Amino acid sequence: MDAAQRAAIGRRLLALRDEALGKEPARIEPNRPDAAATGIPDQDAQALNEMHQVLASKRNQGQADLLAHVVRAIDRLAADPELFGLCAECEEEIPWARLEAIPYATLCTACQAKRDPQRGARRRSSSDFR
Repeated sequence: MDAAQRAAIGRRLLALRDEALGKEPARIEPNRPDAAATGIPDQDAQALNEMHQVLASKRNQGQADLLAHVVRAIDRLAADPELFGLCAECEEEIPWARLEAIPYATLCTACQAKRDPQRGARRRSSSDFR
């Protein structure tokens, strides 16, 4: 990776960090809007509210995880720019297209596939369980 590509990745990482920091966390509504209430009288409303809580919590966790990956990549790029873009496992260069899509990637596609074997696996059908 040359200096221009490293600079482009650095700008993309900073933009991703700023975007993640600029987003408000998803609001998680309490199950009981009134502290004196003992629950939600409508069971469907309670289940829907709990689903919204889970979705908001997952969205917030995903945003925090993305920010952590981006900050680590910014730190790696600043600490040792010559090694940035090399796979953490096989030390081969990560393809430029992958870094453009996922600028905080630490693994090449081959090493990532070894870690995530389920992605390439075929779906099971009912005939697999006879």
